[in-house]
Amino acid sequence: MKRKNFFHRNWVRFTCLFVSLFFMTAFAYSQVRVAIITGGHGYDKEPFEAMWTSITEMKPTYFDYGAKKCDFFEKDHSDEFDTIVFYNFHQKITPKQQQNFLKMLEKGKRIIVMHHAISAFPEWNEFNKIIGAKYFLEDMEWEGKKYERSKYKHDVKIPVHVADKNHPITQGVEDFEEIDETYSGYYIAPEVHVLLTTNCPENTPFIAWVNKYNNSEIFFVQLGHGPQIFANEQFRKLISNAIKWASGKNN
Repeated sequence: MKRKNFFHRNWVRFTCLFVSLFFMTAFAYSQVRVAIITGGHGYDKEPFEAMWTSITEMKPTYFDYGAKKCDFFEKDHSDEFDTIVFYNFHQKITPKQQQNFLKMLEKGKRIIVMHHAISAFPEWNEFNKIIGAKYFLEDMEWEGKKYERSKYKHDVKIPVHVADKNHPITQGVEDFEEIDETYSGYYIAPEVHVLLTTNCPENTPFIAWVNKYNNSEIFFVQLGHGPQIFANEQFRKLISNAIKWASGKNN
C-alpha cells in the first residue's frame, strides 16, 4: 500500500512538473522577440525599460551602440527577432549594414521607429524613404527644396487623437493627453497612413503613422521622449499593439 502511494505521489509530481514545463515553454515560444536599438541620445532608461517589461507578450533584447555606428546590421538578424524597435539617434551605418537593413525589409519584416529615431541615420537618405519622414537638424536643401531647421520643445502637454480606430495598432486606444516633447517643421511623406494626430500648435499635426516600403510596413510614432509618456496607459496600449502588429500576431 505504501509503495503504491509512493508511486502515485511521484506520478502526480511528475505530471505537474511536465505540465508546468510545457506551459512555460509554450509561453516562451509565444512571446514576441524584440530587438531594441538605442544610443546617440540620452533618455530615461528605467521608465523606458519598465514600459517594455510591462508588455508580457514580448521578450526585449537591448542593443546600445552609443554615438558610434549601428553594428546591429553587421549581419542579418531576420530570423532571430520578430521585429526591431529603433530608438537610436544620429548614428553611422555603413554600405554593408545598409544592405542588410534593406534585405530585412525585402523579406517583409515590419519595424517600429520611435521619437528621436526619426534621425537615426541622418546621412542615409534611404532611411527617410523607409520611415516616410525627415527631421532637419539644420537649414538645408533636400530633394530639391530648401528647409529650415526643424524645431522641438520639451515638457509640453500634447493632446493625442486617434485618427484611425480600425487599424490593429490603435485597437482599444482612446484619445489622451500627456506631457512630452513636440516636433515641428519636419517633412512627412504625403502617402503615409496616419494613425494619430494632434492639435497642439507647437507640433506637426500628424503624430503617428504607418509607411509602406517595398515589402515591409513601418510604424513611426513621434511620442516617446519620456519619462511621463512611458507610464501612460494609452501609450503603452499603443506600443503593445504595435509589437503584436509588427510580429503579425494580431493581424
